[in-house]
Amino acid sequence: MINEMRYSGVNMLDIFKREALKERKYIVATLGKLVAIPTLSNPGLNYKKCVDLLEKECKKIGLKTKLFKVTEKKFIDQLPEANRKYPRYILLASLDTGAKKTLHFNGHYDVVPASSGFTADPFKLRIIGDKLMGRGAADMKHGIVAMLTAVKILKKLKIKPGWNLEFSFVPDEEIGGECGSGYICAKKLSKADAVIEGDGGGGNQLTVAHRGIVNFEVTVIGKPAHASSHNEGVNAFLKAVKIVTVLEALRKKIEKRKSKYYVTKPLSGVATMMIGGVAGGGTKSNAVPDKFTFTVDRRVIPEESMKKAEREITYLINKIAKKDGTFKVKIVSKGMTHSSIAEDAPLCRYLGAILKKYFGREPKMLMTGGRVDSAYFSKVLKVPTVAFGVEGKNYHADDEFTTTGDIVNTTAIYAELMRKLF
Repeated sequence: MINEMRYSGVNMLDIFKREALKERKYIVATLGKLVAIPTLSNPGLNYKKCVDLLEKECKKIGLKTKLFKVTEKKFIDQLPEANRKYPRYILLASLDTGAKKTLHFNGHYDVVPASSGFTADPFKLRIIGDKLMGRGAADMKHGIVAMLTAVKILKKLKIKPGWNLEFSFVPDEEIGGECGSGYICAKKLSKADAVIEGDGGGGNQLTVAHRGIVNFEVTVIGKPAHASSHNEGVNAFLKAVKIVTVLEALRKKIEKRKSKYYVTKPLSGVATMMIGGVAGGGTKSNAVPDKFTFTVDRRVIPEESMKKAEREITYLINKIAKKDGTFKVKIVSKGMTHSSIAEDAPLCRYLGAILKKYFGREPKMLMTGGRVDSAYFSKVLKVPTVAFGVEGKNYHADDEFTTTGDIVNTTAIYAELMRKLF
């Protein structure tokens, strides 16, 4: 390994950035190959093809790999029923340096379906100046490329990382992650002492918290009747409207609860509730609907209890049904917990110092408005976890893109993280 004394007094971040710039051809080519594989989380397409490609890339740069196929029923049953016939694969890669501690990098390779407004084929990387455009280019195949490129640079410079390195490339983050990061943590497949979640942060900011989610499917059960004698039935739609009216009043109270964490959009730091993402019922226009179903999406800030957030809504719905007495209600709920880490935690301080040195100013430590897989590592494995990845634009939207410059920046920062144990 190279004697790092030759770099005495030199900013290693400058060296890593210079080397990352030399790898632009590799960065673009690798991202292009990943984007070209439509790894759609609904229903779970092309996962094996993607992990096979990633395994080849890992082996090229000297990482050991292990492939897992998730087959256990308790994990598969967490998927929507339509997704269960499509196999789920996890790729773990590692570099054992003989270090005392292990740094784990996590990234998801699944993507949401392409929106209809893409100006070109969403699964063919489009290069416009420094822009790299395509579905998954920003969420989050660019982060996976930065991880691989950072290892490639350290190998090229013959610099031995201060950590043992682990990487997990997982499916299904876009639909909850139970068969990806959830599986890794439940089965304790990682030996991590610290985790960098590659889906979040970016630029001069790192994500130290994210909200939790409780999803509800509420089915109101009434009584069918002919429309001409509708008084003989119980209209499930109207009873659902009654419930929704009360829930809307609750929403206004819930959304007065604000988190202490810094956010880039005001609503991202608020406890929220959105009603009716999916709604429908009835069989014919001339029949009283005996069933009506609607969903509720409840975003839970770290300062709230997940159980209390679920109970608050369930209790209210059941109370309405009991008081009315003419209909029944079925509630199915599923929670995905929030995650947070203290801003002065050693991992945050160390990564924050690297960002300050790289960008020349104090970084922002923020809470993301969405949900990432950090919670599995922080809550199940109980390992310090921070989300930091590559910047991008138009996540889940038309003409999603990142830039080569943003990937270069993150690659340099990842290389420095890998190089030195804090």
